[in-house]
Amino acid sequence: MSKIFTIQIAPVKAPYMREKQRVENTVCKKYVRGKVVYHEFRWNNPKAGRNVMYFDTPDTEAEKEPYAEKFAHRVQRAFDKAVIRFHTHYKGLRLEDEIVRVYAPYPVLAPNATITVYSARMQEYHVHKAFLRDIVSKMNNQYRGLMGLLQRGKWDLSKDSLYLLNKYMFDLQSMCRPEHHEVVFKGKNNPLLANRR
Repeated sequence: MSKIFTIQIAPVKAPYMREKQRVENTVCKKYVRGKVVYHEFRWNNPKAGRNVMYFDTPDTEAEKEPYAEKFAHRVQRAFDKAVIRFHTHYKGLRLEDEIVRVYAPYPVLAPNATITVYSARMQEYHVHKAFLRDIVSKMNNQYRGLMGLLQRGKWDLSKDSLYLLNKYMFDLQSMCRPEHHEVVFKGKNNPLLANRR
């Protein structure tokens, strides 16, 4: 057995946001017996608070831009390396070589309607290919959403967003690596386990 090679990656951390997004009162549209009714308050209950919308200001946009640019560079660098590993890992993969069996589920009714079962390697190939298709835009949008939540002061939702970002980064960094490679986060606390309740 080969020696375990450990790769340490830095966890994604929430930036400190000083600016606050602009808050405006709005209404919630609801259909009651076929008619449109607008509610000022959540659940039509004044005790639940008003329905509000948040809007970016030039100050909030300017504050987010440097963080977003730095994060996008980090994601792109990890993505480029993952693409190289992906092509190396699946080099020489042929569709016809990965067929496990072909069968007709309804041999009497439709004997020509067949289902092809592929190997686990081919299924993993499609999963990784789908993951790489939109992971860069997904992570950049999620990070911008995280900064927006911090500017609104919604700390609980920001923790959920931060968990997703760390999960995406961990999956991106660990995909298509050899079996003796182990990817771990730097520091004592694992961000994927830190906020468990």
